[in-house]
Amino acid sequence: MYKWTEPKPIIIDLSGEEGFKIRQKAAEFVSGTRLRTLEAGSEEEQTYGILAEMVIRKELGLPEPDAEHRELGYDIKLPSGVKVDVKCRGGTLPFQELYSGSGNLAREAKHNFFARQLWDERLDSDIYVMTHLETPKPPRKQKTALPGTPRQRKWKIYVCGWVSKKRVKKEGVYLPRGAITEQGSKWFPYRGHEIEFYNRHLNGFSLVKDICNIDQKDVEEDGGKTMALHLTSVDAMRIAIDLVGYGVLDKDVLEFLKQNLRITDNVPPILHPNQYYHLLKWLKKEGKIRQDNIDKLSMIMQEAAYKE
Repeated sequence: MYKWTEPKPIIIDLSGEEGFKIRQKAAEFVSGTRLRTLEAGSEEEQTYGILAEMVIRKELGLPEPDAEHRELGYDIKLPSGVKVDVKCRGGTLPFQELYSGSGNLAREAKHNFFARQLWDERLDSDIYVMTHLETPKPPRKQKTALPGTPRQRKWKIYVCGWVSKKRVKKEGVYLPRGAITEQGSKWFPYRGHEIEFYNRHLNGFSLVKDICNIDQKDVEEDGGKTMALHLTSVDAMRIAIDLVGYGVLDKDVLEFLKQNLRITDNVPPILHPNQYYHLLKWLKKEGKIRQDNIDKLSMIMQEAAYKE
């Protein structure tokens, strides 16, 4: 039986000669078996996933994946019968439980799933093990950094935790293709249909070997957990502010959220402050507001002037 642990990433170093060998095996594996259906992800994403699976198999004392007898819906079957799908996305940055964004408020880390994979009945995994791969920058004109070279040091796998498929389907936030998401101080649209699930609500590991302790009862209990909030604290406040403006929520909800989410600073807007000032100046010209309304805004956000 699994014993709950706070989700703190376990970092596995993949640099050096041994790390290079397993990275090379992952790249070779995908080059011969790449899936092109079921929103399986790009070659880069599939290679990251195979690498993460190989690393976890090694930690659990299991053989490497077999390309000829590979299951479609899951990667590893535990002694308890629980079917595990290892998920991995990554990039040149380390995994951060909290990261900086606009304003002085940190953003909480999230994980992403391809929505179609969750709802395809052929993909019969019970749980997802969430990982992150930190890589060097890929060489020019090369799509993926894998396998890299033996001398590169910036290769790490972060094993973040696990969650049941049932819980992701129940709680995760579905965002259709084109929906925007925040990454640091940047915004970008999703290219596929995604489901967001936040890292702080995963089940953590003390050791990677703890994966073997997960049984069907643990999976059922996780699927029955009460709903958690899968938004950054900043986005939760932004949405609530909008809903107060629409008349859906009362203002006292904002105070509840500030206390519950420990928001101590003003939440930065998505649009630039200059656009807010422009609207107020126009409303003042139309006789709908006074200067004191603009003065109130200056207590929340500052207008910016052009500088070379």
